[in-house]
Amino acid sequence: MKVKGNQPKLKSAVEQTVSSSRPIGCHREEDTARGRLEIRETYLYARQDNLDEGWESIHLIAHVHRHFLSKKKEHRTNSFYVSDLKTSDAKFIAQGIRSHWHIENKLHYTKDVIMKEDKNSTANNIAAANLALFRNFAFNILKTKNKSIKQATEIFANYNVKELLKILFRT
Repeated sequence: MKVKGNQPKLKSAVEQTVSSSRPIGCHREEDTARGRLEIRETYLYARQDNLDEGWESIHLIAHVHRHFLSKKKEHRTNSFYVSDLKTSDAKFIAQGIRSHWHIENKLHYTKDVIMKEDKNSTANNIAAANLALFRNFAFNILKTKNKSIKQATEIFANYNVKELLKILFRT
């Protein structure tokens, strides 16, 4: 699980562990893709006693430092993760984080860019939840019918329920 700013006590404890402890595992990857060199370093740390009550299942803290050079500038990011796994295999953890990141980005792109969920201005929470449910339902049906994201978008961009139902009940 990625540690973000919405859990300030946990984030502070994790950052303190990273700054005051020695890693129990590390892994470095270099990729050249999309016209840039990216270096990812994953460091693993054992849980310390500075975590609040409620976080007993955390056994591992991961710190991922990304450094990449694009054509225009240099970028550095630090991300922190917690896990209930008991391992010092940083390569395994790095692969898990990358896999999750890939899924998250793919889903984010579909929901926010293609389906424009972030631009949804529905003020009524129930209506907004129903619209999100409809989009998820439609998208999943269309994926099972081997439709591309582009085709799926064209079908339900205007909430074309009749077309969706035709696809759903087509044998």
